[in-house]
Amino acid sequence: MAIKAEFVMSAMQPEQFPKERLPEIAMVGRSNVGKSSLINRLLGKPGLARTSNTPGRTQSLNFFRVKPDDIKRHEFFLVDMPGYGHAQVSQARRKSWGRLIEAYLADREMLCGIVHLIDMRHPPQPLDFQMSEWLRHYEHHFLVVGTKSDKIAKTKVPDHLLLIAEQLNIDSRDTLAFSAQTGLGRDELWRWIITTVEDARMQR
Repeated sequence: MAIKAEFVMSAMQPEQFPKERLPEIAMVGRSNVGKSSLINRLLGKPGLARTSNTPGRTQSLNFFRVKPDDIKRHEFFLVDMPGYGHAQVSQARRKSWGRLIEAYLADREMLCGIVHLIDMRHPPQPLDFQMSEWLRHYEHHFLVVGTKSDKIAKTKVPDHLLLIAEQLNIDSRDTLAFSAQTGLGRDELWRWIITTVEDARMQR
C-alpha cells in the first residue's frame, strides 16, 4: 500500500494532544520491543520514528499523520507511545510516563485501536500483563503483535503466538507475528489498521 506519512508533534501532557478529530491508532509496548523499527517498516519511511540502542528513548506521545494514497481511505494519526519497563529510566520518569499513558488510554476520544507489541522471543512480562489488563478494562479494540519474529525459527512462530495468547488470556485470532527486518506481517497489520480506522469513521 502506498502511503504518505509525516511526523506532526510530540506531547508530554494531554493538553498538547492534537485538536484535529482524526482516528488514532496507538503503538504500545516495552521500551526494547522494537516499536520504532516496526513503525518505520510499516510506514515505509526509514528513520521517521527514531530508533536507538538505548531503550526508553521515546519519552512522549509522538503523533504521525498517515494518509493512504487510495482516495477511498481516510487519514489518521499513528501514535508512538512511551515504552514501559526499562530499569535505567528513573522512577519519577516511569511514573510520569505511566500517568501519561493511562490518561491517554482512559480519556482519548479519538483513540480507536491499539497495537500491543510483545517480543516474541520471551514470554509476556509483568508489565505486559498489566497493559493487557488496562486494554480490556478500558474496552479498547486491540491487536497483540509479536515482534522480532525473524529471530525465531519459522516453524516455531505459530507456537510462540499461541503461547502469548494463552498467557494473556486472549483469542489467538487477536495476535499477529511481525518482523521489521523481513516485513513479515506488514500487510496483515495494515489491513487491521485500515479496517479499524474505517470502522471508527463510520461510527462517528
